[in-house]
Parts: sequence; C-alpha cells; structure tokens
Amino acid sequence: WVTSASSSDFGKFDSVAAKYSDSDSNLGYKSTQDAHFYASSAAMTKFSNKDDSLVVQFSVKHEQDIDCGGGYVKLFPSTLDQKDMQGESPYNIMFGPDICGPGTRKVHAIFNYNGKNLLWKKEPRCESDQLTHFYTAVIKSDNPYEMYID
Repeated sequence: WVTSASSSDFGKFDSVAAKYSDSDSNLGYKSTQDAHFYASSAAMTKFSNKDDSLVVQFSVKHEQDIDCGGGYVKLFPSTLDQKDMQGESPYNIMFGPDICGPGTRKVHAIFNYNGKNLLWKKEPRCESDQLTHFYTAVIKSDNPYEMYID
C-alpha cells in the first residue's frame, strides 16, 4: 500500500487484528485518527471486464460509534500517481458506505463513464453499528450491475 503525499493532513492507517478476532495474523486496515481524510492505494494492472464480470467486495467495521465518515473504496485507473492521489483524482468506481449525522446513512455507488460521474439511483441505508458489514458490487460485461450488502 502507498500513502499519498499530496497532503500532510491525511490520516494514517495501521494494520491491526480485529477487536474480536481469534487470530493475530488476520489483519485489517484501520484508520487511526478521527476527522481526517485518508488516501492510501494499492497498484493495479490495467484490466477490462469486457468478457467477464468484475466483482468488488470488501468489509467495513466501525469499532466505535460513528457520526460522520465514509468507508468506501475507489477503483482508479492504472495510470494513477499513487503519491499524488487526492480527493479530486479521477476514478472509475466509488463504492461503499457514507455516514454523516442521523440523516445521511447511505451506500454510494458511482461509476465514471466518459468523464461523467453516474450515481446509483438507489440509496440503501448503511449500518452504523459496530459490527462487520460486507459490500459487494458485481459489474457484468454488458454493463448491468448488482449491489449487495451483507
């Protein structure tokens, strides 16, 4: 993983075992500072889902009460300059939970197509409890998609 150096205000991640894990070797990526944006990425080689489905799946666990924060992932083009990644960096897919107060508790799914961000019309509520939740996006080769939560 590479942490962006484009801002000194980005929060720091740590690799830690889950609070209720039975193994110290089963590590997750944990944010360590409240009220910060985070920018860390893993390089991906260029790929296409032209002849097959693309599945993006990850889990989110808030180990403390959360009032405002996002737990989403972005899939960037393979040309991303990881050290210069920032909030405005172009991405292909953004997917995951977003919580901001009691009124905004939704799952985002945004696809970038020809430079335009296309938002998922549905806005399912995400959980804000302290349990682990799984988020799965399946994008089929002919472009329909399905989203699953838990």
